[in-house]
Amino acid sequence: MTYSATYMDHFQSPRNIGEIENPSARADVEHQGEGCFDRLRITLAVADDRITDAKFKARACSGTIAAASAVTEWAKGKSLAEAIKLTPDDVDRLLDGVPEKKRHSVELAAEAIRNAAREAKGE
Repeated sequence: MTYSATYMDHFQSPRNIGEIENPSARADVEHQGEGCFDRLRITLAVADDRITDAKFKARACSGTIAAASAVTEWAKGKSLAEAIKLTPDDVDRLLDGVPEKKRHSVELAAEAIRNAAREAKGE
């Protein structure tokens, strides 16, 4: 299994760990399967329909930690509409590719940011 330098950087030095106090939105997602029971929470601060801050907490494998770090970095400054459209393939590209065994991680991170953005938008 080969991991990209970007994947390893986000896993070994994750960004945005923690939780935003009084967030505009929060999403909790989990994955159960393939021996992996990842839990991910993403919180967002939003102003004028734009994400001003994003943080995550996870009980998860390396893939989900890397994906959550990359997604929260990507989200800052994006509109809620952009975040709602984020796909697992987009997250895969943010990490310069992930092994198939870690595919659930990019799916989980994309789902979490989309759900949080929808909540912030009132959907």
